[in-house]
Amino acid sequence: MKPNPKILAFGCHPDDVEILCGGTLALLARLDCDIHIAVMAGGDVGSPVLPRFVIREQRLKEGQAAADIIGAQFHFAGGEDLEVEYNDAYRRRAVRVMREVNPDIVLTHSPMDYLIDHEETSRLVRNAAFIGIVPNYDCGAAVPPTSKIPHLYYANAIGRRDIFGRPLPLTCAVDVSPVMETKTRMLACHASQREWLRCVLECDDYLEMMQRATEAEGRAAGFGYAEGYIQHLGEGHPQDNILKQLLGDACLEFHPASTVNPVFP
Repeated sequence: MKPNPKILAFGCHPDDVEILCGGTLALLARLDCDIHIAVMAGGDVGSPVLPRFVIREQRLKEGQAAADIIGAQFHFAGGEDLEVEYNDAYRRRAVRVMREVNPDIVLTHSPMDYLIDHEETSRLVRNAAFIGIVPNYDCGAAVPPTSKIPHLYYANAIGRRDIFGRPLPLTCAVDVSPVMETKTRMLACHASQREWLRCVLECDDYLEMMQRATEAEGRAAGFGYAEGYIQHLGEGHPQDNILKQLLGDACLEFHPASTVNPVFP
C-alpha cells in the first residue's frame, strides 16, 4: 500500500457521492489521501424550469464546489441523466475516468439501488475497475492503462435496502461522526438539488434527510454516524480491507454471522 493512496468515488449524479460516502472521503482527506470525485451524468434533468444545458452547468459547478471543500479533484464522465446504461459508449466513459485517475481504492453505488441509473453506474464502474488495466482496450482517449486492479467498495443503497426492501450484506461501516459537519457542508453545495426535491417530492429537508440516514447507519454499527460498504471480493480484486488498514478503529468490519449487520431501527 502506498503512503498516500489515491481514492476515486464514482457516482452517478452530482450529490450522490456526498450523500453516500462524503464522510469517508473527508476522513481519508485528513490522512492526506489523493481524493477524486467523479459523476457519470451531469444532473441535466434535475430542474422543473431550467433547460438541460443550464442546470447541468450549475450542478457540475456545485459538484466542483463540494469537492473543493476536501481538496478533491472533480471529474465529469460526460453522460446524460436517465440514459445511463451498460453499453459501449458509457463503458468507454467509465474506463477513461478510471485511467485518468488510476486509483488504489474505488467507491461506487450498490449493484442494487432504487434508481436504474445508479445500478448501471455501479456495473460500469465495476467493469472499468477490472478492464482499465487491459492495454488493448481503447477507451477513446489518450490515457495509459491503469497500473493495477483497485480495491472496490459499494456504498450502501439509498434507503439502506435493496429494491425488495431487504438489507444489503454490508462488510464494513465507517464512523464518520467526526466529519459530519464537513459532509453536511459538501452536500449543502448542491443547492439546485434542494429546489428539485422541493418541486418533485415536496421535500425541503434534504440535508436533514442525509443526516438522519447517516445517523441510522451509525446506530446499526454502534457509532454516532456511519457510512456502510460492501467490499467487492470477486476474482482479481484485492481481498484485504484497505479501508480498515487506513482508518483503524473508525472502520468496523462485519462478519456473516454478525447480528449487527445490518439493523434497521
